[in-house]
Order: sequence, then C-alpha cells, then structure tokens
Amino acid sequence: MTNLEFPSTWLPLADAILKASVVLIAAAVVTHALRRTSAALRHLIWTIALVSALLMPALSVALPRWQLPLITVTTSETPTARVDVDNASRAPALTRDVEPATAAAPPASMPMRALNAPASATVWTRVTNVSFEQALFAIWALGALLIVARVILGVLAVQWMSQRGQRVLDAPWMKMAVQLASEVGVSSNITFLRNRRAAMPMACGVLRPAVLMPQEADEWPADRLRIVLLHELAHVKRHDCLTHLIAQIACAFHWFNPLAWIAARQVRTERERACDDLVLAAGTRGSDYADQLLEIARVMRAGRYPAVLAGATLAMAHRSQLEGRLMAILDPRVPHSALGRLRAAAATTVCCAAVVPLAALQPWAESSLKEPVATVAAATPSPRIASQRPAPAPAPTPAAEPGQTRRSRDTRHETETHTSTVVAEAVSSSVAAVSSTVTEAVHDVMGEVFGGNPLNHRQDKSASPDKSASSKADPRMVAALTAALKDTDKEVRETAMHALVQLRDPAVFEPLIQALKDASYEVREQAAFGLGQLRDKRAVDSLAAALKDEHPDVREQAAFALGQLRDRGAIAALTAALKDVDGDVREQVIFALGQMRDPATVDGLTIALRDTNADVREQAAFALGQIRDKRAAPPLISALKDSNADVREQAAFALGQIRDGAAVEALVIALKDASADVREQAAFALGQLRDPRAIDGLTAALKDPQASVRQQAAFALGQLAR
Repeated sequence: MTNLEFPSTWLPLADAILKASVVLIAAAVVTHALRRTSAALRHLIWTIALVSALLMPALSVALPRWQLPLITVTTSETPTARVDVDNASRAPALTRDVEPATAAAPPASMPMRALNAPASATVWTRVTNVSFEQALFAIWALGALLIVARVILGVLAVQWMSQRGQRVLDAPWMKMAVQLASEVGVSSNITFLRNRRAAMPMACGVLRPAVLMPQEADEWPADRLRIVLLHELAHVKRHDCLTHLIAQIACAFHWFNPLAWIAARQVRTERERACDDLVLAAGTRGSDYADQLLEIARVMRAGRYPAVLAGATLAMAHRSQLEGRLMAILDPRVPHSALGRLRAAAATTVCCAAVVPLAALQPWAESSLKEPVATVAAATPSPRIASQRPAPAPAPTPAAEPGQTRRSRDTRHETETHTSTVVAEAVSSSVAAVSSTVTEAVHDVMGEVFGGNPLNHRQDKSASPDKSASSKADPRMVAALTAALKDTDKEVRETAMHALVQLRDPAVFEPLIQALKDASYEVREQAAFGLGQLRDKRAVDSLAAALKDEHPDVREQAAFALGQLRDRGAIAALTAALKDVDGDVREQVIFALGQMRDPATVDGLTIALRDTNADVREQAAFALGQIRDKRAAPPLISALKDSNADVREQAAFALGQIRDGAAVEALVIALKDASADVREQAAFALGQLRDPRAIDGLTAALKDPQASVRQQAAFALGQLAR
C-alpha cells in the first residue's frame, strides 16, 4: 500500500476529477469498439459519459462508500502563520513582517492618518493572504463563468432572433413540413420560424422546440427542402438541444480537462451523423443527400454562422464536420439504422451499472496529520555519470513539412531561442486560450482513438502521412467529391479536395492532377500534397510544372511532394527552383534534393551554401551531409566560417558524415568557435573522422567552459583510440 501526503481539501476534488476522466476514457474506448454500429448509440454513450462526469462529485457524496484502500493518504492542513521562536533571532526580516495577534493601542500623540494604511497596501495584503486553494478555485470559477456566459449569450441571441422572426403559417413548404413532422414522430407543438438573419436552418429550444429557416427557403427546390426539414426535425425528435446544453455545462465545469472538450466534440459529430441516418432512413438516397449537403454548405454561407449561436443552436452544415459526414453517408459499410427505445434503455442501464460503482469507490484510507513538521534537509547531489555515447547530431527541421504554415516556419528560430519566454507568456495567458490550446494538443495525441474524426483544414495538412494505405474507396464517394471540385464556390472545392486527399486511393490521381490548375491556390496546394502522398511517379512532370506556380505555398508543396517521390527526373526542375525568389520555397527544394541523396544534386546544393537566407544555407549543409559526397567537403569547410551559428553547426555535422580527412584542420579550428553548439558538433565530427591530427585540439577542448563540449571531446578521443 502506497502512502501519500495530500491536503484534505483537495482530496474530494482530485477524486472527482480522476473518476470523471476514467469515465470519459472508457467512453472513448467503448465508442471506438462500436465504430461500426449506429451513430445514435455512440451519441448516447458520449452523452451519458458527460452527464456522469458532471454528476460525479454529487454521486461520490450521496452514494454509500465502497472502500478499497489501495493507497494511504495522509491529510494535512496548511498552518496559517507560525513563527519559530528558536529561530527568531536568525530571521529578523521574517519576524518583523509578522504582526502579533493583539496589537497595543497607539499613543494619543500619534496623528490619526497614521492609523489608516494606504489603500494599495491593503489590497496587496489581501492578495498575498489568498491561499493557493482559493486562487485555484478563482481560476476555475473564471473559466466556468466564461463558458456559461457564452451559452447564456447564445440563448439570448436565439430568443432575440425568434422574437423578431416571422412565424411560418402559409409558406409553400409548410404542408410538407407538417407531413414530415408527423412521419418522423414529432409532436404538433413545434414552431417554424423565418428570419432574414438566419444564415442556415437551425433547431433550437429545449422546452419549446422550433426550427428557424432562412428567408430564401421559399425559393428552394423540393428535394432540398425535404432534406433540410427532415434533418432539423430529427434534431427535435432526438432532443438534441437538451443534450447539447448538457455537453456545454459539462465543459463549463470541466473546462480544465481536455477529455471533456474531446467528449463534447464527439457528441457534436455523432449527433449530426445520427440525424443524417434518420434522413437516410426516411428514403433519401445517399448520393442525393451528399450532393445537397455540399450545395447547402455553399448556398447558405456556412462560414458566416455566428459563433455566439453555437452554444444554443444546432446548425445543419458546418464545414468542419462536412467531410466526415459525407464519407459516412456514402460508405456502404456504415449502418444507418435508428436506435430503438429498447436498445437505448439497455445501453443506459449498462452505462449506469458501470458508473455507480465507480462513483461509490473510495480507493484510499485516510491518515490525519495534526501538526505539520517543518524539516530542512540538506540536498546531497548524486554523482553525474558521463554518457559513453556521442551527443546526437543536430538534424535540422525540414524546411516545409506538408501543410506547415509559413508564419510558423518564419518564427521557428525565435521560438527555439526564447522557449522560457514563451512558457511564461503561456502561463499568464487567458483561461480560455489555455483551455483551447490544451484541447487542440490532446486532439492530436488521441486522434486515432476516436476513429478518424476529421480535423480542420490546417491540422490535417500538417499531420504526418499514414503510410499504411487504406482500403479502396467507394467509387461513388470518389465521383461525388470529384464533381464537387467543379463547384463555383472555392471553399466547397477546398473541402472536397481535402476529402479526396484523405482517401489516398489511386482513383483520385487524375482529379488531383486537374486540380493543380484550379483558380484557388489552396486547392492547388492540397492537390500537390495529395500527389506526394500517393507516391505515383506519373505526377513528376505535373509537380515540376507546379514549381513555377504564381503562389509560393503551391511551389513549396510541390517541392515537398517531389521529395516524397524521390524520382531522378525531378532533379533538373528542383535545381532550377533553387533560384526561386521565396526563401521558404528554396529551403523546401533543398530538403527535397537531400531526400533523393543523389550525387547529381551536389553542385546545386553547393551553390545554395552561399544563399542570402540562413535557413536555406543550413538546409543545404544538412542535405550535403545526407548525400555524403566528398566533393561537398571544400564548400562545407568554408561554411564553418558562416556568420550564422546554425549554419556552422550543420556544416560541422555534414563534414562528420562525409568523413573527409581534409576537414580535420578546419574542424579543430571550429573547436574554438564562439558558439558552444558549434564546438560540440565539431568535436563529434572529429570523433567520426578518427584522425590522429585532431588529438591536440580535442585535448585542449577538455578544458572548454561548456560541460557538453568537454563530454563530447572526451568521447571523440575515445573514438580515436580505437
């Protein structure tokens, strides 16, 4: 049994957070196992998990305790103010600041203004007297209030739109709406509203459900009206506004827990797919539904959906969810059956049967510590054992990873140099920003657990390619997405292109080639990226032509794709692109040439060592080290005198890879470089060369002021002795 010391006030909070996290992780595992079942069942499981996380503190208190003492927790209370009398003489500054519990009355001659402390001093005293628990509670309350305020603003905005909206009684589609409501099983008290400010159809209202339609809905064709009405009525039938509100409240209480935000995201995803299933179950063809969804995303200006409404309404066509929904609609392997009451009751019973024992479980035994003990122990440092391995050679980050934003690459060196500053700024940032950042990071880490849910455009582009090719895509899916590439709205084309790239099916090769000529540079950029993932060498000529595209992002992505293909036929085009006006493009071109590891690229890379951009020179040095051609040794020796320390460091690494004895003298001189990283890398390179002429220089480096340099010099001398 493990013994832990823990503040008594934190114990119930830690217990509730841990149990809520266990429930959400269990929901992730179960829904992943049920990924081939109906979306309604997965939505129900995620909703129950969020409700359980929300009620976990109350359940833990209300239910009888089931003690399973796996650990012993020593609870203690922090002393308010305690002065060690024996040490008072040794700490005069501390005892001066401690006020006695009973103060003597001031002399009568003391001016009255001396009795009143300045306001600033009073505020500072109150701030410094706030305990850590109180500060932590204040931070939590601030985050919860921000999220609850967003939900309240959404409710007020919906009420405002509803009050100013026109109740629909005689619209051309009203008869169809009433008939569909009866077929779906929605009660007759539902209200249909029309508002010119509505950008898309929305379902809203928990107690008084309503469907808010755009002003132009009267002009829509019957097929589109039927699909839209069925989808929104499905939200009403499933009481999705209520479950959406529960998810928002759960996120407000657990805003610090990334798992809660992931669960809320899954609730949204499965909710929309469940409504899609009801539309399909009503007799709508999957291909027709997919076409209408794309058209709705274009016509109804999904990008202008007010963010304030997201907390209180259920909009139909978010672009962030569109790709996954289209794939689910068109995939014949995905079941579209509804969730019956019997199955829903059985699933709820099973979930509750698992949650209740967890809430009642108390996996600890308490041991009270009445009086805290303050002991100062001398810290004895443990001896440091020198590593017997060489320090890893610094390989530069590729100039342009697929889809990496140009702004992030421009600030890469500043980020690396000022890491501590960035951390400090992140800690002092707003609660909402911290929560959002943590949630995005956990999305990346747990992406595979949730069955391939689509991320946003930039996130998916920056994700590393999945080298295990997926099964062949449904031809109907490919045909529908290919047709969407001809849409007049560029955002629809971008979404369709992104979905095609994710398929990674050989059938999408020709659409990607054609998309390299699209009017939108983002479509062209995605097409170049997709061709690189297909690894089809027929794309070499088209990608080589894209190296002359008018937009630098397209040229950069084309260079990366050619590096993925590694075809000698692209060397001439890439070498010509070394003269590109954009530094990021040149850097990516060099990375692609380095990937090929062909001696024919040495001349071009040698010229790039004299580029005006330091990042380009650094990448050229790294690429030459990958090729390991001795013709590159003289220019790399010259690069050891570059004005940029990163370039000098990379040149030293490359010379160690090439292992040309002509570099020994220059590397010995580099052992006295102003940069410790350059000196360390020079020592490593000399160890790789194993030339006795380096002994004197490495011996002198054993007295370097930097420990890592001394360690590397010692290792290099050991290499020379072999």
